Amino acid sequence: MKTCLNSLVGALLIISFVSSAVIANEPSAKKSSRATPRLVISGTAWGPSQRDLDDAKRRTEASREVQSALSGSNYRLLSFETFDKLGLDKSLPSPPPTHYRAIYYNYVNDTVVIAEADLAGRERLSVTTDSFDPGVTPEEIGAGIDIVLKDSGFSSHGSKNETYAPMPPTSYIDGERLVNIGVRSVEGDLHQIVGVSFKRGEVVRYPNDAPESAPVSPESCGIPSAGQSSTGQGLAGQAQIVINEENSPVPVWEMLVIRPSSSSGRVGERSGVEVRDVKYRGKSVMKRGHVPILNVKYINNACGPFRDWQYSEGPFMAPAEGATNPAAGIRILAEGQIATTSVETRNDFGNFQGVAVYQQDVGNGPEVVMVSELNAGWYRYIMEWRFGYDGTIRPRFGFASITSSCVCAPRNHHVYWRFDMDVVQPQNKAFRMERGRKFLTPLNTETSFLRSYGLNRAVLVQNGAGDEAYQIVPGLNDSEAFFSYPGGPPDPYGHGDFWILRFQGTASDPGELDDPNGSSSAANIAPWVNGESINDQDVVIWYAAHQYRVDDASFAERHKQEVITGRHVVGPELRPVRW
Repeated sequence: MKTCLNSLVGALLIISFVSSAVIANEPSAKKSSRATPRLVISGTAWGPSQRDLDDAKRRTEASREVQSALSGSNYRLLSFETFDKLGLDKSLPSPPPTHYRAIYYNYVNDTVVIAEADLAGRERLSVTTDSFDPGVTPEEIGAGIDIVLKDSGFSSHGSKNETYAPMPPTSYIDGERLVNIGVRSVEGDLHQIVGVSFKRGEVVRYPNDAPESAPVSPESCGIPSAGQSSTGQGLAGQAQIVINEENSPVPVWEMLVIRPSSSSGRVGERSGVEVRDVKYRGKSVMKRGHVPILNVKYINNACGPFRDWQYSEGPFMAPAEGATNPAAGIRILAEGQIATTSVETRNDFGNFQGVAVYQQDVGNGPEVVMVSELNAGWYRYIMEWRFGYDGTIRPRFGFASITSSCVCAPRNHHVYWRFDMDVVQPQNKAFRMERGRKFLTPLNTETSFLRSYGLNRAVLVQNGAGDEAYQIVPGLNDSEAFFSYPGGPPDPYGHGDFWILRFQGTASDPGELDDPNGSSSAANIAPWVNGESINDQDVVIWYAAHQYRVDDASFAERHKQEVITGRHVVGPELRPVRW
């Protein structure tokens, strides 16, 4: 009897999945005549405040342990992050951070000093040294610009010079870390990328006026830079967001939203707008969603390749009038207001840094949008989450660039989302979905595979003890992992589209955020696919989208997603089934 019942349930599930999958790649159905619900968004600050973090920074830098490690050196704080050591059950809400990690760069001997302690200041400070690049900060870039503008080779141009943060952000010569600064004259007769040595307080000029991976030329593409600064790593900015239907006490959506500056991930990279403990109508959907890997490969290696970073929040427009700010860097816009970024406006100027939250209906029904603009050198990345009233989640990534030479060259951008799916509970099952007789194939061990638009290939993650499930359906713009350029040979740099893994580590410290890529900028998720069981286990989905671009334009505009109004957008859809 039990076997028959399970077979019946499975058949019903397949019918439901087929209907949903077929609709996924077809035009939207006609809207229901049901009145559009009004959603109410509220937010509450979560975790340490900026004052708490600043107190910890002052206490750490003044400590005997840190001063001893940095004594007599020229140094700067480059990274600050918070974390918890509780390691709670994943089915429980994420606890606020209890500890912090401060990373200083010692310019004298090109080492990093890492200090860790509890935020309350009760534990003894732990101090270690290491050797890696912790990423750049706006303060470091600003100090580099000051040195460049005082250099005799540039000071004669005076105010006619324009400076900017280029790619790559740093270079190494004989083991010395140099911070790169772009310099361009308004008249167009000068364009260089130089390195700044903080060890010696001087400008270092490269052969051919630029690092080898970022050649300069009189030609430039992209939108004009607004010259505004971006954020560094470790600002306060987390909020519990609750979305209710008007006059209903029962939440439609609940989640913890973390601004890019505070997001998890590898030091110097992070993971953009991070959502945790996501619930739809009272049931868990995912423990964590974010973008830990972002990179770009140029055709014929005209520039790069580059591994980008997702913590530098660039300014974008988020109207302040009538808005509420439940936490630093989290702004809930007034009803009827929307945020705009350089993708929509082609304007690099902004009045806000962090995550803007607002309601919008672009034809998919009411959605709550959470968006931020990220700066990585001359690239402008727009990261967006859209949470629909019907339970659909639309993660989106948009692309723009400020004026530079490299963005005139054809290239492929690769975005890697990580969805830690906890559908109802951490123990889930995974299936590959395809058009045809074997529509639903159980995935019992870790695996990876490519997209197939012809087969409507998708992934389904189901509650291990029930029928509830979520599909991860590719977006029509998301391209192919091995695409290089129209008519060109395959390029393996993108590595793949789907990776289905078993969760490693703890809820506080996931084990596969830092891919073992060594010195390569390419993603390296494959080592984690090592045959472990994912049947009734904690399942993690990595999903990649790829975009070919020329002269700051998208190759895939013919398939426009109606999210992030405008062009240059990629991303899948996560759809509930039998919720």
